[in-house]
Amino acid sequence: MKNRILNMSAFLALSLVTLAGCRENESDLLEPKLYFESTENTIEVDNDAPKMAYDLQSRLSSKVSSNVEVTYSIADAAFVEEYNAKYGKEYLPFMTASFSSETTNIAAGEIYSDIVKLQLSGLDNIEVGNTYLLPVRVQTGDVPVIDGADIAYYVIKKPVRIIRAARFYNSFFKVPITPLNVFKEVTYEAIVNISSFGNNNTVMGCEGVMIMRIGDAGGGTVPENILQMAGKSEMTWSDNPLQTGIWYHLAFTCAADGVANLYVNGERVIQGSFTMSSDLTMGGADFGFSVGMVPRFMWGTRPFSGYMTEVRLWNVVRSANQIRENMLNVDPETPGLVAYYKLGEDLTDSSPNGLDPTDYSLPTFEDLKIPVAIGGGLTE
Repeated sequence: MKNRILNMSAFLALSLVTLAGCRENESDLLEPKLYFESTENTIEVDNDAPKMAYDLQSRLSSKVSSNVEVTYSIADAAFVEEYNAKYGKEYLPFMTASFSSETTNIAAGEIYSDIVKLQLSGLDNIEVGNTYLLPVRVQTGDVPVIDGADIAYYVIKKPVRIIRAARFYNSFFKVPITPLNVFKEVTYEAIVNISSFGNNNTVMGCEGVMIMRIGDAGGGTVPENILQMAGKSEMTWSDNPLQTGIWYHLAFTCAADGVANLYVNGERVIQGSFTMSSDLTMGGADFGFSVGMVPRFMWGTRPFSGYMTEVRLWNVVRSANQIRENMLNVDPETPGLVAYYKLGEDLTDSSPNGLDPTDYSLPTFEDLKIPVAIGGGLTE
C-alpha cells in the first residue's frame, strides 16, 4: 500500500512538471518576437547605377503595449559562407552597404517597424555575371528574436545581356587541345538556337569519343531533333524534342567513374553512365575537338545550323547548381575552365588558357533583336 502511494505521488509530481513545461512552451509560442517577414530578397542592379536604396522593415509576431526599439546591422561575411555551404551556391560577399538609420521603432500596438532605407554603394564595381550576397541582421533588447529569421539575405546581381551570337552554317572551329590535355572528368556547355535540322547536328565534342549532337537521322537511330551524347557510349533524351527558334542551354557532365548527367536549361534530364576518355582529341582520324561541325569526316561533316554562344569546356564536373546559376555567364577565372568561347565578336578564348582556334571555318557574328533568354525565342 505504501509503495502504491509513493508511485501515485511520483506520477502526480511528473504530471505537474510536464504540465508546467507545456505551459512554458505555450507561453514561449505566444510571446511576441521580432523577425524579418522576408528573409530571401533579390536585387537586380542597373548597369549604370553606382548606388541603390531598398526599403527595409521588420515586424513582431504579435502586438505589445510599449515601443520596441529595433537595430539593424550588416552581418559578418561568415554568414555568406554558411549560406553557400547550405544551399550549394558560390555567392560573393557584398559588404558596401549602410542604413539611413541604424535604429527605428515599432510603435506600441503596431506590428511593423518604421521603414529604413538599406543603401547599397559601389555597385559600379560589381561584375556582370557574378552574384553577391548581403546578410542583414535585426536585433532588439525589448523582445526575443526568431532564430533564423533575424537575418535577411539580399542576393545582388547585374543582369547578363547577351545581344550578339555566332551564326553557324557549314561553319566550325576546333578547340586546340592536345593529348597532353588529360581529362579525368569533363563538363560541356553551350547555348544554342537551332535554325533548321539536318540529319545530324554537331554541337561540340570529339567524334567517336564524346560528342554532343542533335539527332542521328542519317544513321537511322535517332530523330533529327533529339538531343544525344554519343561516342564510346550513348545517352539520348527523347522526352521533349528540341525546337527551332528557341534558346536552349545544353550541358553534359561525366565523372571519372563514368557517372554522367545531361542538362537542358539548367535542369537534369538524364543521369546514366558514359565511358570517360582522358583524350578528347582522337576519333579514328584527325577530327580533334570540334564545335558546330566535324570537318573532314568521311561520313559527312554533320553541321549545326543556327546560333551559338557561351561554349565552354571544363576538366571538372560542374554541379547542378553551378550549371543552373551560370548559364548566361561564368567567371573566366573559375577553376577547371579549359576553354570559354563567348562568340559575340570572334573566336577568342575568354579563359586564361589562350586556346584561340587556328583551324576553323568562320561563323558570322550577328546582333540579336532581343537579348538571349533561356527558353525564349529570337524575337519575343
